Amino acid sequence: MASTDVSGNTVELVKMTITAFDDEKYENPSPDGEFVVMYNPNTYTQEFKNFYEKAPTQGNKETLTFKHTESESIDFEYLFDATGASISGKSNMADDIIKDGRTDKVIDRFLEITYKVNGETHQPRFLRLQWGDFTFEGLLEKAVVTHKLFDQSGYPIRSTVNCTFRTHQSLEEQAAEARKNSPDLTRYRTVRTDDTLPVLGFQFYENPDFYLELARVNNLNNFRRLKAGQRIVLPPVNKTS
Repeated sequence: MASTDVSGNTVELVKMTITAFDDEKYENPSPDGEFVVMYNPNTYTQEFKNFYEKAPTQGNKETLTFKHTESESIDFEYLFDATGASISGKSNMADDIIKDGRTDKVIDRFLEITYKVNGETHQPRFLRLQWGDFTFEGLLEKAVVTHKLFDQSGYPIRSTVNCTFRTHQSLEEQAAEARKNSPDLTRYRTVRTDDTLPVLGFQFYENPDFYLELARVNNLNNFRRLKAGQRIVLPPVNKTS
């Protein structure tokens, strides 16, 4: 089913496509591993999460020391409907559901490709989600299936699958990121509330005693008094050798 834009031109509805790959470089698509959703999601949720180590300070307050960033996750709810109501756009998922007259078989095939462990690689397949200009690459972390409507024989004919996907970096990408954030390179930090040079020394160099070098490089006479918003130079570790 197509729609028209404000100029009256015919526009084909773009459906989200989920493509499974056997490799983390996304070069080898899995056989029969492409799904065009039956209905585009109405909403989606992204989660970004940092982890901090809490340490007490004077006055019984806590200072947060950054430890690492959790990989991004994203949640989608997909509707599977065998009743044939309101189908629009092209979808191999919709074709299979209408042919089966039930939703559970297609959901099983969907999970077989996207969630279950590949016997050859010994891990779940890597997934690319594409919807217009939106692209997400990662792994299916969790899927919750809910059957909502049944036919007279008890087969589910309307179901939802809530999926949580998490981004994945290959070892090569992780190595490149590590080089980018290496303490062997000069970096900069905007001071936050409760930041101190010993805290920054531990966070970036795993050595709180590095505060003396930080004070010298930044021409600081009083390392205990940092102003929120000021810019601190974080020198490469090889300059202290």
